[in-house]
Amino acid sequence: MEDREQLYALLAQKDWEAIGKIIYKNKKTKTLDPFLIQVTEYFEAEFFTFAAPLPAAERTKQFEFINLIIELGQHGFSQSFVDRFVDERLNLMQETKHHALLNYAQSYQHRPLAKQIIQSFIQASPEAVAASLRENMKIRATEVVAGNAKTIRLFKSSQEENFYEAVRRVFPTYHPYPNVALSCVLDYPAIKDQLSEKAKLYFFQAIIDSVVFDVGSGYEPRYFIELDSGYHDSAKAQSNDELKDSIFRAANVKLIRIRPLNTKASSVAEFEKLVREIMQQFRT
Repeated sequence: MEDREQLYALLAQKDWEAIGKIIYKNKKTKTLDPFLIQVTEYFEAEFFTFAAPLPAAERTKQFEFINLIIELGQHGFSQSFVDRFVDERLNLMQETKHHALLNYAQSYQHRPLAKQIIQSFIQASPEAVAASLRENMKIRATEVVAGNAKTIRLFKSSQEENFYEAVRRVFPTYHPYPNVALSCVLDYPAIKDQLSEKAKLYFFQAIIDSVVFDVGSGYEPRYFIELDSGYHDSAKAQSNDELKDSIFRAANVKLIRIRPLNTKASSVAEFEKLVREIMQQFRT
């Protein structure tokens, strides 16, 4: 159960983003907590009244986070609230002449207002609609034959899979990705002069167990987390770890390493608790 005093304070401050995060985090257990049900109902009743008199730029800011958790598809709001939210945001995007108005309307074509907006685009700029519907896109695929596909699982162990699920739970409004190539998230030209020859070669071979991306800032990487298991005890693995650490030092980016001392203590819940405790330390 959430801290009621904290929630009362957030309600008094009308901090809709913080309240929305709590509703999102508790979406699965909300029905078991009458207080959270009341908070959600209050949110739905007051949010639009609060936002209505704000300047367009401030309203847009208020709508951004709520739109994100609605688009993620796993939120604690009622359908009537979501429908009204979509309509209000469509109106706001029309008012501000938002460049993504057509795409947003096409995502919610079941709403009458969205249909009107799409129709207006068809009349005024049919080529834009055609492009957005990808009518001119060529699609092809490689040929396959009968038989099993030669694929491998993303995770090499249940411990890796549990660790990723724990990270995903800790960052519900971010996007954690597993096994991300180092070259995709660190700026090699900016750091290459600080790297040894071995580190330069390793840079293009190495992966990070989990990178947490901030969707709202254009998928900027925020946290880099490694799961150090017993496989890291070999001489080669330790050498590679040293190379990876040197690369992160050169990039001026913190690499968080987690090593469960008890190999059996690696359930999702145990990893989640550990990651939360560690991230609390780094955020303070």
